[in-house]
Amino acid sequence: MAKRLLPHLLLGFSAFLVLLPFAYQVSLSLTPPEALFGSPWPFHHPLTLENYRVVLEKLPMGRYTLNTFLFALGSALGQILLGLLAAYALVFRPPPWTGLFLGLFVLSMLVPFVVTYLPSYLLVARLGLLNTFPGLILPMLTAGYAAFLLRQHFLGFPREILEAAVVDGAGTRDLLFRILVPANLPTLLALFITLFIGAWNQFVWPLLVANRPDMYVLTVAVQRFAGGEGANAWGPLMAASVLATLPTLVLFLAFHRTILQTLMEGGVRG
Repeated sequence: MAKRLLPHLLLGFSAFLVLLPFAYQVSLSLTPPEALFGSPWPFHHPLTLENYRVVLEKLPMGRYTLNTFLFALGSALGQILLGLLAAYALVFRPPPWTGLFLGLFVLSMLVPFVVTYLPSYLLVARLGLLNTFPGLILPMLTAGYAAFLLRQHFLGFPREILEAAVVDGAGTRDLLFRILVPANLPTLLALFITLFIGAWNQFVWPLLVANRPDMYVLTVAVQRFAGGEGANAWGPLMAASVLATLPTLVLFLAFHRTILQTLMEGGVRG
């Protein structure tokens, strides 16, 4: 009995440790400013929305949310489109030295994006794309994760279906967008959400490229608020952080089963 309970206890304790900082952040955001440091216990004081009112009055959260949404949407859709084309070519139209190309995709996954910040920034600056959405999005499209994951799923797709479609006159575009995309829709949805959340949480790259106030994304706006008029206003700062996190949290909770299933399938086939 103890052996069966131990894994559940460990998982529950791990989940508690992971969620504890966010729960504490939420409690601080709902605590009256004058009582913020009165007790170390969360949810100890009467709850209030005063901190959220202050944030919504001082920060144009709608503008920052729209900027973040466009940045995350462009990054996710761009990576998926390039990943689809690359995965289709690697599986169904394998070029010479397919192994070399696949190795380069895997290598791009091993190189942290932060390593490419300087050359990417210089390239974007020389193209005159600073403080623009193309400047924010284009360097994000160089990651090979989408291509690798989709390749793993395409490997298991029955070739007989594609061969029958070719006999019926289907071209490459039909095979890709009328057969493979609908057949792998749950995988594409999970991949889109994963990439969307990853782009939404980006901080350093948007801080470098989009440093004009009207181009701030939420993470940069919260950092500027913490160092500017929101300095030492810990309650409103916690409220701003919660507001910046909520959209991706809701998105993940809504589709977490699809995301986990897709990642597990990709890992097993990899």
